[in-house]
Amino acid sequence: MVENSKQFPHIQLKLTKEGTAILYGGGNKKTNPITASNKDNRWGHGNKLKSSVSSIVADWKSSIEKREEEEKPELPNARRIILKVDPDSFDPDKLRGYGIEVIGDLEDGYIIGASADLELTKLEQKIQQFIQEKRGGGSISEIWEIFEGYQKIESILSPELLAHWDEVQDEQTYTIDIGVACIGDKVKLSDCPTKKDDETVDSYNQKLNKWRNKRDTTYQEWDNLKSQREDELTQFVVNYQGQILSIIDGDTPKFIELPDSFSCRIQISGKGLKDLVFNFPYIFEVSEPDEFAELIQNQISSESTETTFELQPPKSNAPNICVIDSGIQERHPLLKSAIDSNSSTCWISEESDNTADYVDNGGHGTRVAGAILYPRNIPRTGQQQAICWLQNARVLDADCHLPEQLFPPDCLKEIVNLYFKQHNTRIFNHSITGIVPCRTRYMSAWAATIDELTYQNDILFIVSAGNLPLNSKIGYTRLSVTDHLQANRLYPNYLLEDSCRIANPAQSFQALTVGSVASTYYNNPPLTSLAKTDKASAFSCTGLGIWETIKPEVVEYGGDVVTDNNNPPSLTCPEAVCPELVRSTLNGGYAVASDNIGTSFATPKVTHIAACLAAEFPYESCLLYRALIVQSARLPEWTKQSDVNLFHAIRTIGYGIPDLERAIRNIDNRITLITRGERKIKARQAHIYQVPLPRELISQGEDIDILLEITLSYKAQPRRTRRNRRRYLSTWLDWDCSKKGEDPDYFLNRILKEYDAPENAEKGEGIFTWNLGKQKNHKTIKEISRSAGTLQKDWTVVKSYELKEAFCIAVVGHEGWNNNPDTSVPYSLVVSFEAINAEIPVYSPMVQAQIELEVKEQVQV
Repeated sequence: MVENSKQFPHIQLKLTKEGTAILYGGGNKKTNPITASNKDNRWGHGNKLKSSVSSIVADWKSSIEKREEEEKPELPNARRIILKVDPDSFDPDKLRGYGIEVIGDLEDGYIIGASADLELTKLEQKIQQFIQEKRGGGSISEIWEIFEGYQKIESILSPELLAHWDEVQDEQTYTIDIGVACIGDKVKLSDCPTKKDDETVDSYNQKLNKWRNKRDTTYQEWDNLKSQREDELTQFVVNYQGQILSIIDGDTPKFIELPDSFSCRIQISGKGLKDLVFNFPYIFEVSEPDEFAELIQNQISSESTETTFELQPPKSNAPNICVIDSGIQERHPLLKSAIDSNSSTCWISEESDNTADYVDNGGHGTRVAGAILYPRNIPRTGQQQAICWLQNARVLDADCHLPEQLFPPDCLKEIVNLYFKQHNTRIFNHSITGIVPCRTRYMSAWAATIDELTYQNDILFIVSAGNLPLNSKIGYTRLSVTDHLQANRLYPNYLLEDSCRIANPAQSFQALTVGSVASTYYNNPPLTSLAKTDKASAFSCTGLGIWETIKPEVVEYGGDVVTDNNNPPSLTCPEAVCPELVRSTLNGGYAVASDNIGTSFATPKVTHIAACLAAEFPYESCLLYRALIVQSARLPEWTKQSDVNLFHAIRTIGYGIPDLERAIRNIDNRITLITRGERKIKARQAHIYQVPLPRELISQGEDIDILLEITLSYKAQPRRTRRNRRRYLSTWLDWDCSKKGEDPDYFLNRILKEYDAPENAEKGEGIFTWNLGKQKNHKTIKEISRSAGTLQKDWTVVKSYELKEAFCIAVVGHEGWNNNPDTSVPYSLVVSFEAINAEIPVYSPMVQAQIELEVKEQVQV
């Protein structure tokens, strides 16, 4: 725990204004040449599409007759259709007007649709309207091609399953995970009515109440449709003698439900699997269950652990940290005082009463639990009070694998329901990932469930980025470190390859993802470590994440790999490059050892910071903990060298290494301001915060370099079938701030519709040079923007005289997939000012400026 955290506490950000935001569009986009050509050739393009529609309808009729002859299981009363559309201009939701439900929105303009109208009547009408230049057919120029639904199955299958699809045997039983869309083509939530200038309040309220009643009916119809499709899928699977693997109450199938879809794990024959993939109309994803990486470790632990150290129990009200892993050796002398044994659970059905860590050679969950308590070195003498209570949720077996019967989304939902609702646990350490790169087409069910659980509850998942294998390729897509080196892809360049992308579920938008860096450089020729100090570990999976998000967001010390520099190289991980970890002794060996590496053990070190924040700010939201962790992170010194590509650095180590001291308290030359309590914002709203700045800091005579850092952390409800951030999230946020020399009144005029600035308000002299920027321009690193995810940090160095007497920050809400005006999303905002010259005081003058402003406002009232 940080000492003297009350000496320089964080200061509350003051919300000064809120109102309707001025939302700027993306400007006039050029019409795609293909779409333009289609408009110019209405007869040719329209008749090409009509021919495709006629062929598809005929094929559907033929396949129905053939299916009946072959006595195959009955399908839902709909068929799949594939459309290729203009990816820049076509809105997939327009397809409702064509009688087509959107099942999946893919890259490159492909859309998986389903039509209950087996004649495609509405689509054909729209095409005819287009040909005849009649109203209603204009968007047909943006539909480039139409295909039969059995084509492009690569858009449904995962890369691993697609790679051996031709090997699927009819009589063999397969376990697969599937995603099923269930929004429908008839039920659409209309836009909320807006109040007209000449409309009375009563009249508007009547319209609004009518809309709300229709909204509630729409939600019920969606639930009914979801239940219907769950039943249809269950019947289809049973007809092939398969089963839904997630079972509750003895015989009731259990599905993981999101607003637009549900997911489940099934067992089915190869024959049934082929029928499902080719013909079940509502499927948008089929994949094999994630496998889990083997541990990267030495075979011998040689560190002696003779110690007189004594761990003291945490305070009774200390935060709870749930460790979702392979179990914990709960009687371990370095852990037992911090274990909340009454809450221990095991989710492996055949071992339901056994929560111990049986993983060979020192365990896994035990090491993770130890790293939460001892993030750096393990004491040998004295006493120390634990910062938190450790709760043991065992989901991995003795081989460190998740049993096939456990569907990760289902398991996580049950764990959160138990620990959050019954034990008030808000922080979950999840050092478990799949073995292959995460897919980028859709958010996986595993990651989306983390997002949904986080949205529904005030919780924080801290997850591992994943590890590269050292010597052997995994599956079809994950190359090993040795594979890369033998192919002459040298460290760190190979970390930027697609095969090194973060593993599922590290792409989760609302989890905090942690990678690994090396703590030391090993140099004993011919043996050298691949990474130098504070550089990305040779095995650490990297970003970017799905939809160009920064993943991992932070890194911690998880070890590195040593090479003998031969060809092929021999890779090892001696004690010198391994973190010191608590070790399970259930299978023998020492209680402490440096014999294991991995992002699994970097992750709990960040969880330690989260636990300290929860202890320091017990009544604040987990969104604030996440924001403060990222706000405290800094890129290491090596990134400041002139030859370093900062984009590549961020892809490997995110925002850098977090710091507990910076996360919790300030120093004389740095001040951090935070939002406190629950802050919620709706789409099209803006919240304005002003930070008063002391005159001595901003006077023209001063030339002080100020490091300005801003982090926005928010959460929103996910929708799995969409392919980008704005369609995945119910509402999305971004932030804006003052420009150089911009008057606060002019800033308000620029952000709020209802605000008019005085004529003498200064416009400012241009924007600050942010490192990431709101869009891919006006910044240092041009390949990414800060606005891609739900955790948005940026930083810049400004001259003190470029600031005005009040620095303004705006949080702005934007409409995602949810057009319900009553929907709001929570957020936390953190702002820091730090004088680069440590001798220049910042904290006290800025606190005094805030006090003076509050006194002035009270006098005016």
